[in-house]
Amino acid sequence: MNHNKRIFFALFVGALLALTTCTKDEDLTTPTPLAPAVEKYETKAGKSNTRKLVAQLRQATVKYHDHQVAIDDGFSNTGTCVSNPSGPGAMGVHFVHYDRIDGVHNPMEPEVLVYELRNNGTYKLVAIEYLQIGDTPPKFGGEIEFHPFSQPFAKFELHVWAWKANPAGLFEDWNPNVTCP
Repeated sequence: MNHNKRIFFALFVGALLALTTCTKDEDLTTPTPLAPAVEKYETKAGKSNTRKLVAQLRQATVKYHDHQVAIDDGFSNTGTCVSNPSGPGAMGVHFVHYDRIDGVHNPMEPEVLVYELRNNGTYKLVAIEYLQIGDTPPKFGGEIEFHPFSQPFAKFELHVWAWKANPAGLFEDWNPNVTCP
């Protein structure tokens, strides 16, 4: 990943929020129930594909409950908890794998891991985020289209709240259950 992409991402995160921490202590590896969240986005044809893909994503990212493993695998901690500037909720602290921000969408190799910072200083994996360059938005599982993302280093993004329930939806940006006090 070139130095300019790192700078742009750091500026984006810094522009959204001040350095804070996220709270809520929960069991580290307990997955959130997906059925209602997934059903909101499924079509008949994509129903089983989306569920399978989210289950596979959980398997591929379970090792990242230990944030040190993420760092050892090339993810960098941005150090900033991103909260919603126009409403309730937050995303959390982003750990970015800069070398993966390219034109390839591999659901099992996400560009970003999103953690909630607990009161005791530990991190809890809550979501996965994909960043994509290019002019055409990819689709997660062939069904869920990425959202426009107006940053110089990526044109599209998508969150998957695979490890923490999001009442707003499995693929929404902001989770009302996450805070940055």
